Amino acid sequence: MSTNFNFKIAGSAGEGIKKAGLIFSKTCFKQGFFVHGYTEYPSLIRGGRNTFQIHASVEPNSSPLREPDFTIDLQNEADLPLSQINKDAGGTFQTKNVLGLGIACFIFDLNLDTLNEVIADTFGKKSQAIKDLNKKIADAGYDYASKNLKNKALPKIETNNTDERLYLTGNEAISLGAIAGGMKLYIAYPMTPATSILHSLASKAKKADIVVRHAEDEIGTINMAIGAGFAGVRAMVGTSGGGFSLMTEGLGLAAVTETPVVIVNSMRPGPASGMPTWSGQGDLLYMINASQDEFLRVVMTPGDPEEAFSLSKLAQNMAEKYQIPVIILTDKYLSESYFTTNKFADTHQNTRYGFAKPDTTKDQPFKRYQDQDYGISERSIPGQPGGVHLCNSYEHDELGYATEESEERIKQVEKRAKKTKHLLNDPAFTTPILYGPKQADQTIISWGSNKGVILEALKTINSTNFIHFPIVWPFPKEAFLELIKNTKKLVTLECNSTAQLNKLIGQETGIQIKDKLLKYDGRPFFPSEIIKALS
Repeated sequence: MSTNFNFKIAGSAGEGIKKAGLIFSKTCFKQGFFVHGYTEYPSLIRGGRNTFQIHASVEPNSSPLREPDFTIDLQNEADLPLSQINKDAGGTFQTKNVLGLGIACFIFDLNLDTLNEVIADTFGKKSQAIKDLNKKIADAGYDYASKNLKNKALPKIETNNTDERLYLTGNEAISLGAIAGGMKLYIAYPMTPATSILHSLASKAKKADIVVRHAEDEIGTINMAIGAGFAGVRAMVGTSGGGFSLMTEGLGLAAVTETPVVIVNSMRPGPASGMPTWSGQGDLLYMINASQDEFLRVVMTPGDPEEAFSLSKLAQNMAEKYQIPVIILTDKYLSESYFTTNKFADTHQNTRYGFAKPDTTKDQPFKRYQDQDYGISERSIPGQPGGVHLCNSYEHDELGYATEESEERIKQVEKRAKKTKHLLNDPAFTTPILYGPKQADQTIISWGSNKGVILEALKTINSTNFIHFPIVWPFPKEAFLELIKNTKKLVTLECNSTAQLNKLIGQETGIQIKDKLLKYDGRPFFPSEIIKALS
């Protein structure tokens, strides 16, 4: 008995492929399926081939499947006369995608009324005539399939209740996590695939009591966020690799002034403009080493919406607690794909960290960079009595005065470095996680959005487990070594061409892992590729 199916709809830009995919995936979700939605599109305003793929299953699933059970291709009518059916039903160019959904609804034995409910919700702001037309076209597609495609229909799959589930993208989860973490200001210059964070937060700004700003460029973005952090406001910025490149001088400013800031980098293939609407993991080592000289930053690599939410929340607290930059490193695949997940907790308490007490002595200089326990100094906010201090981009002494004295330089470098050990021992720091049996013939090691695809593949691969890094920097050496101490064979899996996590492991532990599974064509791994390579 089948427990899942994989549907793909394809067409050219302008034919409503993404909208159709969302309508169908939400129809599946409303009928109790666990749903994963994956979209591909070129960086063109018009033209090019767009696809949306829906993997629906009775049990939780976490990735797309490569081989669809049924495909609706609006550009290929060799098998289905879509244009003629659409025309006969009174449709227009814009309704052919909905016709395809009606056909798919019959093929997968979904409730046509549910599909029409989702269509009505999707076109909620349109006229009643438009809603009625789309319903009529969906009905026509279903009717055609019921008369002509019975041999292609799949058996009905019984599903479960969806009351405690959400269907959302990784970027939406990052947005919600930031709000839960007490973020009050989000600033961005639009850049695919991070742009939808800006849209998501803008839609929630009034209700969440936050400020969302579309800045003039990435340099302005990072500097505004640092200014907000200096004033005691939790701030976050979002971009992709090219935009982050413009932010690196600001990243160093946040480090030397010990000002908290959270940065989301949603990766896409490069160099330069690269492939703007495709996915890759080529920025890992760049995030760890960006900007001149050495300083602590945290690099988080969420693997699914649950981690995107929890780590985005943690980033707000960790940036403020340690007065450092925190980078959330995601990619187009996680950012823009749709996932079924459990509802996130709705109770959030955020502790504020590091602020000097209100009774700071007014007639004494405020030692903003005083060498205290763990290297974390108290900080004041503008206007606070007794909290006046100098803050600029130069190396400084405890009072913030620029200095080039060797003794003061050493003191400040070592003060900032003390934070690393304290951070690694912080109970909130998420160390590598082992999935699968404790003892296995081979262990896959990976990070970020590869998590879901690997977990899907592990359902088939025998005697294999998986180590996932939710946070890669500072590198959790001791925790990682503990996880691999009984491993027979190690394999790293990444979506880049130089095995960057593999290199990082070698750098930090001295362990040279020979086996690598790499992909860098702009697409994520599919489970079948991993199964074929490692079975």
